[in-house]
Amino acid sequence: MKLVPENINEAVYGSREDVFRNKNNPRVVITVNKGPDGRITAIDNPQRVRFPFAIGQLMTRNIETWACNNDFLINEHDPCPEQKIFGIKTSQVPQGHEWRRIFPNKFR
Repeated sequence: MKLVPENINEAVYGSREDVFRNKNNPRVVITVNKGPDGRITAIDNPQRVRFPFAIGQLMTRNIETWACNNDFLINEHDPCPEQKIFGIKTSQVPQGHEWRRIFPNKFR
């Protein structure tokens, strides 16, 4: 079957919806629709959380930094990088290691 350009609705084709859900309060949800060119086409923010991005703005990696700093998940995925101690991920440090006693806040 051939794709005919007249039959493709550009508003729906290639668009993506990202859901930002707060880690602490899962009822706080921000829905962002992204067009095929990477621009924000719609923002649904019923709780009126301060969201520093606007319609028409490019959706870049800055949005992941904002989500990490404000405790939001993006599509149920945590955008924050895993903490490291001396270049080693905390999940790779075995139980009972002395670093777990020296840096207990990194292993919560």
